[in-house]
Amino acid sequence: MPAPLLFGAIADDLTGGTELASMLVARGVPTGCTVGARAEVPSGNVAHVIALKTRVEPAAEAVAHTLEAAEKLLAAGARQIFFKYCATFDSTPQGNIGPCAEALLERLGARATVFAPALCETGRTVYQGHMFGGSQLLSESPKRFDPLTPMTDSNLVRVLAAQSRSKVGLIPHPAVNAGADAIRRALDARVAAGDRLLIADTIYERDLAAIAAATVDLPLMTGNSSVAAHLPPEWIERGQLAISDLVPARLPAIDGPAAILAGSVADRTAEQLERFACAHPLLKIDLQRSVEEAVAEAAAFASLHLAERPFAIATTAPQAVVDELQRQHGRANIAAKAEAILAAIARILVGEMGLRRLIVAGGETAGAIVRSLAIERITMGAYEGPGLSRGIVETPQPLALMLKSGKLGGTDIFEQVLEAMRLPTEMEPAIDKWPPSVLRNN
Repeated sequence: MPAPLLFGAIADDLTGGTELASMLVARGVPTGCTVGARAEVPSGNVAHVIALKTRVEPAAEAVAHTLEAAEKLLAAGARQIFFKYCATFDSTPQGNIGPCAEALLERLGARATVFAPALCETGRTVYQGHMFGGSQLLSESPKRFDPLTPMTDSNLVRVLAAQSRSKVGLIPHPAVNAGADAIRRALDARVAAGDRLLIADTIYERDLAAIAAATVDLPLMTGNSSVAAHLPPEWIERGQLAISDLVPARLPAIDGPAAILAGSVADRTAEQLERFACAHPLLKIDLQRSVEEAVAEAAAFASLHLAERPFAIATTAPQAVVDELQRQHGRANIAAKAEAILAAIARILVGEMGLRRLIVAGGETAGAIVRSLAIERITMGAYEGPGLSRGIVETPQPLALMLKSGKLGGTDIFEQVLEAMRLPTEMEPAIDKWPPSVLRNN
């Protein structure tokens, strides 16, 4: 008999949703991943992730879609709801992290929840409530130039308070460093003082493990994927999951025409495209052109290269160019235009030209493309590192797909992943770093 649905996650973008699912898959947890609030949640999994495109929606719409997804997960028996957002807390003073979290708290009748956005393996940490990217405060990092969610304040307590009705507090690092029991005591003390939304300081990977242990029984937990990845050993230690329930992660080989579609304006995406273009064709779309003209140009470009070698099509541009486009046309308008162009190109590549391997760079771009291809379910493989979460979808032919955050991955990630898609993969559950007590007792 399959284990019950222990964990139901709602991600505010597609790249984050697939990352979270792949982290659980890497730990051997049977995990489903669907797109959009209306897709059915299949039975038989221990965890399920619903990936939405709500990060930059109007707050009321984001809340409605998030609650719709929550109802699907609760109907499937989810023991805990997890709200997943970006490791850099991407949002605005209007939301959507605070409003969605508060709506979920109310739906679940929960007293409080914890926010753990850190991704320690990439240097995204939180100390005294302030987020850092490596040695830089978030507000001094390239994130301050984000075209949709510019992060100009590093104080996450203040950022969350600006978009929330509830009181926001902090679980400071001395409590986190002291372990799960100390975190629970700090949480109880802050709730007694009237706080409902608690930012957790997080510096080290062990902090994430302690936060996971302290919050495993909360009706609602929130954060980046990395804290949720520490939950499986907690489930096993509590007898909610058996090691025998764990399964290897498998992906079949998919060969055939391959392409990169990039809409992210992150510096890392620009570096990855530059590296890729050293040996492969790259078309940069001029966003001053009409959607129809840009799509026609891209289709002609693709037809020249599709049968010969992988290629890339990007709306990525230098920051000064992006700033001028936003000034002329408006931030939301220029982002929507870029998404419309790349979504239309994806439909042509997959639906008409037989593309079989696709990498999409950029969270909002990924959402637009997946929606345009009417994808509702993704079979995820194992997480392989920052930016490396890939899967298989039926479109109706099998399509190897990776939805990559614009900020993550090495400079050679495009060539690396396209080649890996051509080979079958099988990975045993990654339990070698789990607490010895979990392995002894199971």
